[in-house]
Amino acid sequence: MARGSRNRGRSGQADDELVRERPAWIIPALVFVGVLTFSGAFLYYYFGPTPAELLGLDPRASERASRIEAIVGDTRFLIPEHYTRYPSQRGGGRRSQVDMHALLPGLRPYETGLQEEFGDHSAESDVIFFSLSETATPLNAARRLKDIYSKYLETMEPKAGPAGLQLFTFRANTGYANQDLLVGKDKEERMVLIVCDRAGPLVESPNCSRSLLLGPELELSYRYKRDHLDEWYEIDQALTALVAGFETIEPTDDLQGTILD
Repeated sequence: MARGSRNRGRSGQADDELVRERPAWIIPALVFVGVLTFSGAFLYYYFGPTPAELLGLDPRASERASRIEAIVGDTRFLIPEHYTRYPSQRGGGRRSQVDMHALLPGLRPYETGLQEEFGDHSAESDVIFFSLSETATPLNAARRLKDIYSKYLETMEPKAGPAGLQLFTFRANTGYANQDLLVGKDKEERMVLIVCDRAGPLVESPNCSRSLLLGPELELSYRYKRDHLDEWYEIDQALTALVAGFETIEPTDDLQGTILD
């Protein structure tokens, strides 16, 4: 019994010594580390780059004029970097899509001092967004009108629209409700289809958009504010000429990328 009591006494004494020997600065240090960790997480959450930004998936304009070689839909392009929107698409090579932007009316690319204009999303914005993309289901304008849009129109009899366009209205119970279809012809007498949002309580800054084929596997899409609809012909002519200028002289896989819409 005495020996057991002595062992328990020694054990208790050792525990007391461990308690007495614990440094007094441990708890303040742990609190300090916790505060630093919380503060760092707070600052990163509100001010640090997002995962999309780290991967180059968020829009970020560039003022560099150096050209990027990209192959989209078996067509080879040399695209000035200051037209591109996403850092992840500036590496060149084969791409399923390249997104770009410019300022109307002259299709001016991004440069220092134009941040406010390119960041304007109001109904009067001069920004035009356009993209080259690979398509597995190419449809020209005539087939798109017949196979898709005609099913959702109120009537196949058009009304007079702005700037020489014909205006068709979609039925209210379709996915195209609150949109208009405008039909015209470009300088080469090809059909042009433009889909425009209508201004309303939920759409304060309506867009107009068009898609057209540039090749068997290549599509050009663009959109701008409906406020510019009266200039649709000049916009279409200028943009198709700009994109054609991005193509290289040498064909890729025997495809030069002539417009087939």
